[in-house]
Amino acid sequence: MSNKEKTTDELLNEIKNTHEIEKFIENNADEFQSEPLYVILNNILKEKGLKKSETVARSGLNRIYGYQIFSGKRLPSRDKLIALCFGFQLGLEQTNRLLKSGGFAELYAKNKRDSIIIFGINSGKSIFAVDEILFENGLTILTA
Repeated sequence: MSNKEKTTDELLNEIKNTHEIEKFIENNADEFQSEPLYVILNNILKEKGLKKSETVARSGLNRIYGYQIFSGKRLPSRDKLIALCFGFQLGLEQTNRLLKSGGFAELYAKNKRDSIIIFGINSGKSIFAVDEILFENGLTILTA
């Protein structure tokens, strides 16, 4: 098995051409996400040297709810996970990767609400500034 992680497209092409799902799964066991979301979130905290309390505060989430997400007691919705991305101060690529890890759709530029969120991420805006733009456009805010 290769040390290089396969891309999603490579896996998709492989699965399209397979006739034996068991063999595909066996050959690609290392390619499947195995860590729970809360473990991934805690790893991001460590990698970035962030404090949980500061990250939750920047995310605009209720403190107790935020801590429950980090402990694995609660699974966040797509919006709450996006809020945590603001708390982590992640870029667009990292945000989309985390959304996929959580089983959610990536931010989509053809969606007006997602476009505003993308703008906020790329502009380094706080979640509160993004919420204001969303509200002004009649869209659901992230911290609702």
